[in-house]
Amino acid sequence: MRKITRYLLWAFVFTVPWDNFPLPVVGSVSRVFGLALAGMALLSAAMQGRLRRPGAVLGFAVAYSLWGALSLLWTVSDGNTTVRMVTVAQFVISMWVIREFVRSRGQVEPLLAAVCLGLFVPLVDLMNNFRLGNTVNRFDARFSGNGLNADLVGLYLVLGLPIAWHLIMNRRHIVQIAGLIYFVVAPVGLLLTGTRGAFVAGMAACMIIPFTLPRLSLRSYALGAVLLVGVTVTVATVVPRANWDRIMTISTQVTGGGSMSGRTDIWRASWQVFLQHPVLGVGYGGFAPATEPYLHNRFMSNAHNLVLGLLVEGGVVGLVLFAAMIGACAWSAFRSPRPYRALWSVLLLTWLVGGLSGSPETVKFTWVLFGFIAAEAGLPRTGRDLLPMKQASRTASRSLRTVPV
Repeated sequence: MRKITRYLLWAFVFTVPWDNFPLPVVGSVSRVFGLALAGMALLSAAMQGRLRRPGAVLGFAVAYSLWGALSLLWTVSDGNTTVRMVTVAQFVISMWVIREFVRSRGQVEPLLAAVCLGLFVPLVDLMNNFRLGNTVNRFDARFSGNGLNADLVGLYLVLGLPIAWHLIMNRRHIVQIAGLIYFVVAPVGLLLTGTRGAFVAGMAACMIIPFTLPRLSLRSYALGAVLLVGVTVTVATVVPRANWDRIMTISTQVTGGGSMSGRTDIWRASWQVFLQHPVLGVGYGGFAPATEPYLHNRFMSNAHNLVLGLLVEGGVVGLVLFAAMIGACAWSAFRSPRPYRALWSVLLLTWLVGGLSGSPETVKFTWVLFGFIAAEAGLPRTGRDLLPMKQASRTASRSLRTVPV
């Protein structure tokens, strides 16, 4: 039963990065696997008769979810809050499944491979739109995957970079090759989206390289140099000049009083709403109706800023609960052994930088990553689970053979 659950977990994680493909009734492919996974996980846990302790990360996630449920008592939009409450509950369930059924780092590795392979779907879709000349709109040269926001695709791609580098350094055969291809092509896709916030987050993602190279061999340094040259040449020859011009406006947007593509108006409206509901917020999912009067009847589904979005919908209490979960994630990452310490730390930093101009807390991909860190917090730090890197890589490779890649 647990083996079937792990197969479903792998499939679910694989489909999360391309959650934009709709299906009738159920909504999306990842939702189908998510529902099947939740049902099988609950059945398996019931048959086993005992559960792991939730840990701090999952505990604060549950508290954040319960605060959203309580916000039904004062929300400005009952319908929106109900939908968001159910969505957050599903996110937390996915975190619980990952923590409950990932019992070793050998079981983490196939899931990291699933994320990397799943990210190829929106990446290939984006590159195909670039080949066909299908831009996001007729006013600029930005590209995206079908049905996906370009900013979101950009953030997904940069979050995949530390994972791909980890696979390059610690895996073998087809998974390592997939990581190499992704690490070269993903920066091209990022620049084709023209997403400035994700570009800055991508700089944080690249910190995984200096964090891991000092303890590696000369061959690893050579591999890093080859990858750098490959990425540079590919980017220089493929990315349109208009996208470079847009990326180069980052400094003027930040220091020169730019509008950040209209985000400053949204942030002002968010702050005004927060001042009216500082402690409790307007209720989860209530951002759009609460800010609409301040945006002259413009409908904006989120704040395009992590902190402001949390403050508006959950108030100071919601922000504190979410910040506590992030703090628990950071503590877990800090206590992780190499090379996972670098991986989780850089992923968390990249996610936080991406949250400066986006709302990553509202997407499923975020909570899967939090689930990985929640699982890490429950893994042993002594004994056979902490093998030297090469031996751990071989162990992870044998574990991967039990999952269809």
